[in-house]
Amino acid sequence: MATQVRACPRCFKLMWLKEELLEHEDENTIRTTCPHCKSLVRVRLVIEGPNATGPKMGH
Repeated sequence: MATQVRACPRCFKLMWLKEELLEHEDENTIRTTCPHCKSLVRVRLVIEGPNATGPKMGH
């Protein structure tokens, strides 16, 4: 997985997520710490549908 850009669900600032900073909870969910607000956040991965192969920009 390459670097992903996601918005933090708590502070709404963009996070650049690198593979070495992620913890995989299951095959569809990752967990990481926001570098801005230091909150533990969970991000669901899009693995099916038209957005699965597109850029992950947090939209």
